[in-house]
This record gives sequence, structure tokens and C-alpha cells, in this order.
Amino acid sequence: MPRPAKNVEFLKTLRDLSGIPKVSAFSKACGKANPNMVNYLAGKPVPGKKFLRSCTETLFGWGVVPIMEVESIPDNLNSLPTDPGVYIIYDSGAQVLYVGKATSLRGEVRQTLSRNIPVGLRFGPSLKKKQPKIRDLATHLSLYAIPSAQLRHNIEVLLLRGFANQTHNSNIGNFK
Repeated sequence: MPRPAKNVEFLKTLRDLSGIPKVSAFSKACGKANPNMVNYLAGKPVPGKKFLRSCTETLFGWGVVPIMEVESIPDNLNSLPTDPGVYIIYDSGAQVLYVGKATSLRGEVRQTLSRNIPVGLRFGPSLKKKQPKIRDLATHLSLYAIPSAQLRHNIEVLLLRGFANQTHNSNIGNFK
């Protein structure tokens, strides 16, 4: 009997490591269509690297690593990591100003801090409405490294729904 292609062997090993015996459940856990998974496990056609990477990330890329938790925003934003992840920006009263996901935390936090608050706020003795930059109100930051794009998205959506009506985000998103 000829040896199956190593990509097929890898997919079968991935299935064994996942502990999910049913192909339909394994397909769902990988975020793939069941008929495609059945064919790939049979080796017709042989799954490509992109398919295998996606399955592996979806199955095992669920780690969340706290980098900063409610710490002062550093003066030098270049000290922030470039990891992908989720971030939360707070004001001095520990109210959430903004929740976001990023492929580079450093770049996205920098960009978010330079955005205007989308609603007018009243300041000072004149009580004139102004739209300050988020940076003008922000004092603290939380950063979480999350390699999986799908998990980043879902955690951002969950946080936005948990902080509903407290953030200055423009939408609450949908789960993937």
C-alpha cells in the first residue's frame, strides 16, 4: 500500500491530536466545510499548506497572553509591542474609552489615540461642545497578544458587547 502524502498524514495527525473523532465535528472545529474535509482526509485532493495552516491556527491558536493590564500609557509609544492582539483604552476614572483589535498593537494604539471622540463633549466653564482626541482623555491601557485572527475578532466583539454604551467605538461587530 503506498504511503499517503505527508500533508494528508499531517491532517490526520491534527485530527488525532484534537481528540475530535467525528469528521463533521473536526471540520467545524477547523472552520472548514465538511465535504472538503472528508475529501482532504481521503487524500483527494491533497490539502495545501494554506489549508493546513488555517486548520492549525483555528484549532490551537487560541492563546491570549496579557502584556499590560490597566497600566499608564507610556510616553514613548515605540515601547509598545508589535504583536497582534486586542487593546483597551481607559480614562482616568477607569471607564473604557475604546476597545480594538490589531495586527500590530503599537501601530493601532498610536492610530486610535490620534482619533477624535465621535461625539461632542462639554468642557470648561463655557460648556461648549468639543470633539477631543482620544489621547486627551486616555490615561491607561491594557494589551493582550492574540495570534489567531478569528479569536482577536471574537474577543473584540465580546468586549464591545460587554462594555456596550461605554466605549466610543462606532460598532459592536458580529462573531465569526
